[in-house]
Amino acid sequence: MNNRTLKKFLSLPVNAEESWKGGIITFADLIGLVPDSDENEIAIVLWCSTASKLVHAKPLQLSAESRLEGLVEVMLEFYAEQDFPFRPALIECNDRELANGLSELVCDSGTNARFVSEMTEWNAVLQDMTELFGSAGPQLPSLSDSGCSEKQIQEFAEASAAFYRAGLWDYLEDVDLIKIETPKPPRYLKYAVVLGAASETYGLGFYDDAEDHYDLMAQRADPRELGLFSLTFGSRAEASSRDVDLWNELELPLETGEAFPTMTFFSEEQPRSPTPKELDFAIVVLRALAATYEEELDSGRWTKSVELSGKRKKCVLAIPNLIDPPNHGEWMRRGKMPERRGNERHFKLVQQFIAENEDNMSIEELNAAINAQFTGPMDDFKFPRDTPADRAEALCQEAIESFGRRRVQLARQALAEDPSHVEANVLLAESTRQVDRRIELFRGAKEHGKAQLGQAFEESVEHFWGLSDTRPFMRACHGLAAALHETGQSNEAIQQYQEMLRLNPNDNQGVRYEVIPLLLEHNREPEAIALLSDYREETAFWHYMKSLVEFRCSGRSETSKKAMRSAFRANEHVAELMQSNEPPLFPDSYALGSPEEAAICIRELAVVWDETEGYIEWMFQEYVSWEKEKSKRLRDQKRRNRK
Repeated sequence: MNNRTLKKFLSLPVNAEESWKGGIITFADLIGLVPDSDENEIAIVLWCSTASKLVHAKPLQLSAESRLEGLVEVMLEFYAEQDFPFRPALIECNDRELANGLSELVCDSGTNARFVSEMTEWNAVLQDMTELFGSAGPQLPSLSDSGCSEKQIQEFAEASAAFYRAGLWDYLEDVDLIKIETPKPPRYLKYAVVLGAASETYGLGFYDDAEDHYDLMAQRADPRELGLFSLTFGSRAEASSRDVDLWNELELPLETGEAFPTMTFFSEEQPRSPTPKELDFAIVVLRALAATYEEELDSGRWTKSVELSGKRKKCVLAIPNLIDPPNHGEWMRRGKMPERRGNERHFKLVQQFIAENEDNMSIEELNAAINAQFTGPMDDFKFPRDTPADRAEALCQEAIESFGRRRVQLARQALAEDPSHVEANVLLAESTRQVDRRIELFRGAKEHGKAQLGQAFEESVEHFWGLSDTRPFMRACHGLAAALHETGQSNEAIQQYQEMLRLNPNDNQGVRYEVIPLLLEHNREPEAIALLSDYREETAFWHYMKSLVEFRCSGRSETSKKAMRSAFRANEHVAELMQSNEPPLFPDSYALGSPEEAAICIRELAVVWDETEGYIEWMFQEYVSWEKEKSKRLRDQKRRNRK
């Protein structure tokens, strides 16, 4: 049970009109099967809200001892996912023992919990779920119905565990499409991508055609209209209950409790499990990838010999992006937009050319020469490669314009030419999943950058970002600070962010937005106040942050109230969104004062708001008062206009 989340939940204001009803039903009872003899049964934990009519249900594997913990876990998920700005005044449960446990947890909090034998609303939701399952049957396809033998399923479990253990998501991204050349692939299994680089979904995604993958990358295709195989790893609770039973019965291997393999074909039709032929093919691919080394990946094409049903099978795999690297234009066609830092080297060469020739050429001649030498498609421009430093710079430029494993390869080639190349070290660090190694690379890049800047390091203080030579160093500092924060070294991260602001007070990288919440997490309000005073903005983020700092320093004072009113004027949609049952959208761009800006503001500040006791409750109270005052001003204005 997440005690921290429970504490936050119990700190919310109580809504006297809201009540929640929760209970547990076994999955077997829900779909009319014989109850599982295993003491750890798959159960559905169901919560519903009587006022908002929202429902939240989750399958869990529960023992007799973990039923209360599971019930509370799903209740807190309900609160977190719907982003309720309040908690219910009443919690009801149709199990006396669970109701007593809930009552103890919320005792003296202002929320009451009680046992109710019949919960009409809860039973109605349960009836709908029962009818759904009864008419459609189990929604998750099972290998039990696929015609695959127990031997095949055992080999699939072993191959999946080996693939998970290999952790290829540490080396490949979803742009690194793998072509399966041998054995001959069945339909929909000709290409694969490794999932997991974003630390969200781990596994393999399969495609029938390379263009299907590129169209999805570029958002030109709807995945629901394509036939796609997906092999993903998740918890037992997320898998087919019959597959879970099968794994238990056959004592099949799992690498971890969160690595239950599920292979499903998705199309416009009903999802299905793989056929025996498709499962055999997947086993071969999984075993071949599990036995692959990093050097083989970088070769672009490699061959593995694996075993299937006692026979050796040859598997030939290739990464087309490494054999025939895409150019700048092709990456864009695939939906990968170029990075801004890709222009820096080009502009630097233009500046050097101007410096070398401005005394010998007229303005007209200089412009003509620049247009002849430096304009045109990026793919046609050739960077100098006369010295190791030039070659490292050119290779790093190629890396910036590439993605996935190709970027890693080019960054390493650049470092082979010049181990002290700052941007190449930064690129390699950004592509590294192991955070300790990432910190090491960013530190090295920072040290190299400072040494190369020499005397200019101190001479350029206060306008660092304005010089192109300093930008790789600043990116190394930024990456280092973020990695330090990720490992819990927050004070070191703060120190790094503050050094960046000293070097570049203009803060082109937006460091202030990251460091102020960190300062507040560590109760360093005076430093946060100083930054807020240095950077006066009209964004919602800034105004709501200012109100938070004032509240933490002086409570519900007139100064805090004034800051809160300024925040409402900057964006009145923040409180509205927080009280809404609809999940906010997080756009790529937004206008000041818009609902989209409010959604971004909530996302960035929610954690530090939650950690400040009483702030959210006070915000809502002030918002109600402000709305009343605003309505009164409008009425008065209309009255004056009529007069």
